[in-house]
Amino acid sequence: MQRLRSLSLALLAVLALSGLAAAAALITDPAGARLRLTVEDLPGWVPGADWLVPGVVVAVLFGLLPLVAAVRVFRWSRGGWTATAAVGLLLFVFSVALIGVIGLRHAFVQAAALIVGVALTGLGVDGGTTADREDAYADADEKGIDVWS
Repeated sequence: MQRLRSLSLALLAVLALSGLAAAAALITDPAGARLRLTVEDLPGWVPGADWLVPGVVVAVLFGLLPLVAAVRVFRWSRGGWTATAAVGLLLFVFSVALIGVIGLRHAFVQAAALIVGVALTGLGVDGGTTADREDAYADADEKGIDVWS
């Protein structure tokens, strides 16, 4: 369980720092030049004529949410595993959508985001399952039930 927790915390921390850095780049340079993006890359349905709104969205989804999940996992909160899985699934879906919008402009980063999304989803599911199993064993032990026979 400790390995799952440590790996989850590390991935969530890297995602949060990366998300905040990307958001800062988009917010401080709404033209997108720092990330080698252009305003023409934006689809028509995005509000605003620059990368400011997407930068704020990235800050919330991939800066703040991973931090919240990491704090919950760090505090051994049961909802931490669910939050980890949700952040991972959100990252995966967002990455696939982003590939559809801007193409494979940053293939290495986009592939890494997909892998981290899958990893976080799996860690969240596995951590939650392991926590449930450990709770069931602890409850059975308190009641004097031998689960090993």
